[in-house]
Amino acid sequence: MTRVAIVDADLIEDIASQLNQAGHIATPLRDITSLNAWLATHETTVLLLSQSTGSASPSSAAIKETTSGMDDSRWRLHPAQLELSTPDGRSIPVSPNECCILQAAARANGQLVSRKTLVEALGQRFLHYDERRLESLISRLRRKLSSYAPEGFPVRGVKGCGYLFGVRLQDMSID
Repeated sequence: MTRVAIVDADLIEDIASQLNQAGHIATPLRDITSLNAWLATHETTVLLLSQSTGSASPSSAAIKETTSGMDDSRWRLHPAQLELSTPDGRSIPVSPNECCILQAAARANGQLVSRKTLVEALGQRFLHYDERRLESLISRLRRKLSSYAPEGFPVRGVKGCGYLFGVRLQDMSID
């Protein structure tokens, strides 16, 4: 379910900051092109739209109400069991290397994960690691996730930089 909140344009940066501090992924977008690109790569449960006029300002209670229940849409990584749980509770077995990759993605909290970060998460030295091994691992992970969860776990490569994991992922070993 996508929830929509229309807020004053002056408050959108502050609300996004509060959501990020609460452990949610929030990106303020001010134009339709950015919005369309963002929606194409992210699973969305709350969408904040800018309202350019009006004096209404949402209270903290309204923000909490808007974000309540968002954790239900998280994928959960259970490293001790080498298992990834879908938001609806299905379990997907993962290899130790896939688990390391997913832990790095969880720590990135929706941001780009560099190739160097992923290689180091695998316990390897970046300068001596064949990046084709990383690409192969990501390819196998994509294929596995799409076979278990056809609704999607988007992993998008950013040429020469790293990968964007387009879902909310929580590492349960951290909590």
